[in-house]
Amino acid sequence: MSPKPILTIKQIHRLVADKKIHPLTLIGDAYSKLDQHQPQLQAFRSIGEVPSTSPKGLLAGVTVSVKDLYAVTGFDTYAGSPLALLEFNRSGTLVKRLTSAGAHVCGKTHTVEFAFGGLGTNPHWPVPVNPFDTQQHRVPGGSSSGAPVSLWMGACQLALGSDTAGSVRVPAAFCGTFGLKTSVGRWEKDGIVPLAPSVDTAGLLALSAADALWGFAVLDPATSNNPKAFIDQSTLTKKSIQGARIGVITALFEGCEGGIDKRVLNALATLEAAGAVLVELDWPYLEETYQLFLEGGFSALEFPAFIKTEVRRPWFEQLAPSTKMRFAHLTDADIADAPAQVAEKSALINTFNQAAEALLKSVDFAVCPTCPISAPTLAYVDASMEHYKERNIQALRNTQVANLQHLCAATLPCGLDDYDMPLGLQIMMGHGQDQQLMHWSCTVESIIGDAKHHYN
Repeated sequence: MSPKPILTIKQIHRLVADKKIHPLTLIGDAYSKLDQHQPQLQAFRSIGEVPSTSPKGLLAGVTVSVKDLYAVTGFDTYAGSPLALLEFNRSGTLVKRLTSAGAHVCGKTHTVEFAFGGLGTNPHWPVPVNPFDTQQHRVPGGSSSGAPVSLWMGACQLALGSDTAGSVRVPAAFCGTFGLKTSVGRWEKDGIVPLAPSVDTAGLLALSAADALWGFAVLDPATSNNPKAFIDQSTLTKKSIQGARIGVITALFEGCEGGIDKRVLNALATLEAAGAVLVELDWPYLEETYQLFLEGGFSALEFPAFIKTEVRRPWFEQLAPSTKMRFAHLTDADIADAPAQVAEKSALINTFNQAAEALLKSVDFAVCPTCPISAPTLAYVDASMEHYKERNIQALRNTQVANLQHLCAATLPCGLDDYDMPLGLQIMMGHGQDQQLMHWSCTVESIIGDAKHHYN
């Protein structure tokens, strides 16, 4: 596995503030690591360059990779397609917040074509290599496929992703990083190519929740005006695990492969030994949510309005069969009827959310394995459409619950499974509880360890 960044964002901030290291030196070091590992790991579609002037701000010296679904000024946006989307050429709100705080965008990472898929494959572009298997090419997870790989390359401390059914959390779990899926509507989505606007969310990956907290503070609308105050307060008022009630979603432990369920239960036992109280939860509407997911969720209804237009005909014609098959059969009448179906499914989600929120009142947060499977090999999922479909559905089985019940969620590294591949512990909380989710993630991480602890 490739070398890991040595410095945390907290350390970078302190060194830069004390003028013990220059931000451009840190950025130059990040590019050296990127250039060293890109030929093997293939995380990036496009690579930036060291700026000519030194950045200033809270995140000066910090580098960020950006999923190629986001518009970034100075970069083309392909969204996993073989053709650039020329209208996505100016940074949106989230990218601007990071760069205004001094962070440097080192490049754009690969994504599954238009974010359609949880494994990370794409026939148009190189598939990033999961850095935990040096013998065979395992998928990194998707659709934010290059994001976690860029972190392990040492190219950046933060990685922007997006999450519609698990597209931040699956790659984070498969590659052993922290990943955050925000509440629907919390973070701005301007400048991000849409998949399913009803459930699309922006997200963040890092090697630790502690690092992600710095990115969250800059990105979140509730904290972006004074991110340092939020970070300082989080440190002073750190949540205690003593007496915390952790809801265990027992049904989502079923069917786990490679000892993933046992590893997550071991982590929960560690939290219990530290003073947490474990409470088994009978989670509401799991079967109904899963059925909605199997029917295509909102993506098959909302994405055609974006892609099946005359102006985007070239992009539609270039779609991979695994993407096009989901909606190629739709007629103009079907597309015209989509808003009514979206409204109907949104009403279902509201019902799911109300039940989940009511249950969450009995605990501080709920947990389950992030993914019930290990990262499969690229050869296996490329061998047949049946292989791909089955692994893709399994990869997203647990993560899609948060999306289709309008919850916020995070994944934390949780050791290695029986195949020596990373796995994740998923934390879910109610809609709008994103700040609390970050606080609890940092607390849990301080007890069970971050990526460097598990994989050094």
